[in-house]
This record gives sequence, structure tokens and C-alpha cells, in this order.
Amino acid sequence: MLEQLQTEMRRFGTDEILHFGRPLTAHLIETGRWLERWGSPPTLVAAGAFHSIYGTEEFREKAVSVDRRSEIREIIGEEAENLVYFFCMADRSALFSGQAAAPYSVPLPSMNVSVDLDEVTFRALLEMEAANIIDSALHQPNAPPAAGSFWLARFESVRNRLSDSAYVTARRTLTNWTPDQARDRMSSKGWLIDDR
Repeated sequence: MLEQLQTEMRRFGTDEILHFGRPLTAHLIETGRWLERWGSPPTLVAAGAFHSIYGTEEFREKAVSVDRRSEIREIIGEEAENLVYFFCMADRSALFSGQAAAPYSVPLPSMNVSVDLDEVTFRALLEMEAANIIDSALHQPNAPPAAGSFWLARFESVRNRLSDSAYVTARRTLTNWTPDQARDRMSSKGWLIDDR
């Protein structure tokens, strides 16, 4: 499934867009791969593989504008595309704001509105964020040294809403994370030319 999605996303130029020093394609597919490893349903895996195709608040580069949502729906389906849309448009810090139960209110800053999410959608977005952050942490040599502990604290705060697999992977990846580990990983794959 991910191989086919990779072929499809490349039509939108994801190989030419850099995501912290490597092709966006690599980050998108690896995010989907984490979800697949955790036993997520195919809809969530597909959403993970396209999770930032419209850009996000943090990663502003857009492979596809939101006025082309129908093209992405054709590839991954309506349910997966809706997750991608919310992931790209949402202020994802609201996922960690301590909201106790559904409906969960999540701001969409670019539209100056908030949307209410049900439990299933909220948990799916958290799983996608875990996969996104884990893959990003492994490949961001210029992230601040406190990034690992910052993200770990966020995932600890939503422990009861993450799958066991996502939580364990986040904990293992982020507990002793350092920029040097990410730098070594990027260098070994040929994505980091200047290693300092």
C-alpha cells in the first residue's frame, strides 16, 4: 500500500520539497510506515502517509493546495483525506491541552474557527502526531536539545489516548533523544552534507 501511495504523492513534487534536509516523500512515507507497524487501520496509514501534503503551521511548504482536496480524496479516500485536512489546518498543540472528553475543540487558525472532534478522530490525530514527531525527531539534527523531553512530556499527557505501540515507541525514541543522534542518522543516509 505505501509503495503505491509513494508513487501517487510524487506526482505532486514531494521529492523536490525538503523536510529538514531530506525529501518530503521520505518523511511522509516513514510516518505512514510507523502507523502501519503499530497496526493502525489502512485509512489511518494512508492519512499518515499524506499527513502534511497541504503544509502545516510548523512546516509551511505545500505540495498541494487545499483547493485540490478532491485529488487527494481520489488517492486515499474521503475519511483519510479528512484526517489529513484537520492535521494540516489544526493548531495541533490543542491535542495536548488537557481536554477531558469529546467533543474536543481544536482551532483551525488559518480559518479563524474551531472545530469539534469526536473521540475516534481525536485519537487518530494523536497517533498521526506521534508518528510524525517520532520520524521527525530521528531526522532533525538542528532541533533544540530540549525537543525530546518537550515532546515526551506532551505524549505522557495523552498516554491514555495513544495506542500502546505509539506510546512505547515515543517513549523509547524521545527519552534519550539528542541532536547528535539525528545528525549521525542523517549523515549515514547521505542527507546531511555539512555535519556540523
